[in-house]
Amino acid sequence: MIAEGFELMVVGMGVVFSFLVMLVILMRVSGALLNKLPEPETAPARVGGNGQTSQTEQPQTAKVAVAVAAAYRKRHGA
Repeated sequence: MIAEGFELMVVGMGVVFSFLVMLVILMRVSGALLNKLPEPETAPARVGGNGQTSQTEQPQTAKVAVAVAAAYRKRHGA
């Protein structure tokens, strides 16, 4: 009975080890394939000349700040 348990343990550990080895191999292959793809072009950040956000973004930022403050007050009752 103990021998059967030991055999089952060895088979199970072998299956898990084999799966992990295959997973590592697949990750390396997919990494190598993805490195061959060209990187996507990134859009330049919309920033004003002095490092501040543009005038069109300021109203949106204010709306977000008001929404966050309202949610905070609703949760914390302040």
